[in-house]
Amino acid sequence: MKVLGICGSYRDESNTNKLVKKVAEASGCEYELIYLAHNEIKPCTGCANCMMNDGICIIQDAMQEIYEKLLQADALIVGAPTYFLDVSGAVKCFIDRNMALYYRGIGPDAEMEVLGKRPLSGKPAVSITTVAGAGHERTKETLKMFLDYCHKMKIVAELAEPVGMNDVYDMPEVMKRAEDAGRKLGAALKK
Repeated sequence: MKVLGICGSYRDESNTNKLVKKVAEASGCEYELIYLAHNEIKPCTGCANCMMNDGICIIQDAMQEIYEKLLQADALIVGAPTYFLDVSGAVKCFIDRNMALYYRGIGPDAEMEVLGKRPLSGKPAVSITTVAGAGHERTKETLKMFLDYCHKMKIVAELAEPVGMNDVYDMPEVMKRAEDAGRKLGAALKK
């Protein structure tokens, strides 16, 4: 079983990315981490080419490889830092560009035919956000919409951690919640 972790902070050692890694490790499964900071992901232009051409996105960037990794993964962890009361811009670009997956003819049908199919449907997922101040509940809701409503995945844990200016490595209660989330993810994969 393979877990794919999306590290959505542009700081490699951010609290969000640290928690994504901890959840992945605690799952007990093989995992791969994708750091959005290391990948060029351009914004979706809304051109609808993917809708008309079997899910082919005309924007040639790192998402082409990430699409395949998303399809091959058995579970997904998405970590998004909270910036200005919602997900970071990098994570929003990643979310928007996922639309191309719906038109590859894989998975169960969406509610309406024009919305394509849902190739990640039923796979387990974990959402993670950290914040210095506030807004983490909104970020958690955005991630829920992406994973549950859009992809039809089964969210097994949601971490929304207001950590201030602290390091999560110095917060044993936060690290324990991440470890517990990882165990839930691993257990969901073994069912």
